[in-house]
Amino acid sequence: MKIKNGSEVTFAYRLFSGEELMDETLPNQPMIYVQGEGHLIPGLEKAMKGLKAGDTAEIVVEPEDGYGFPSEDKIVRVPKKQIPKDADIYEGLKVPGTSPEGEMHVGVVTKVDDETVTIDFNHELAGKTLRFEVEIIKVSNS
Repeated sequence: MKIKNGSEVTFAYRLFSGEELMDETLPNQPMIYVQGEGHLIPGLEKAMKGLKAGDTAEIVVEPEDGYGFPSEDKIVRVPKKQIPKDADIYEGLKVPGTSPEGEMHVGVVTKVDDETVTIDFNHELAGKTLRFEVEIIKVSNS
């Protein structure tokens, strides 16, 4: 059975940015999703359509079909006086934040100076071309 909208798909993957392995499914812990429901990045979901159990594929996803491009709007500058004095803030620190819509996001401290802490809430893969190595394990009607 080929993957089509509404198919429940079980697959394993390895995700690369350049030559760097960014993420992968663990042995015996594949990913499951329903095709067409938008739970995968658009470029990956589109490329999976038509594959079937047993297929392997290398899928390249450009930024516009992945995590988008970095946006200056997602970079926040916080006055240092708003941060507790005993907080251990340093470049590279991952910090939680809430969007105006109430969604939780993780940002990375990119700069700390005497007056301001700069936090980047862009997705770490924004602006990057991604390469997925996928193996389709099972396709069924959901």
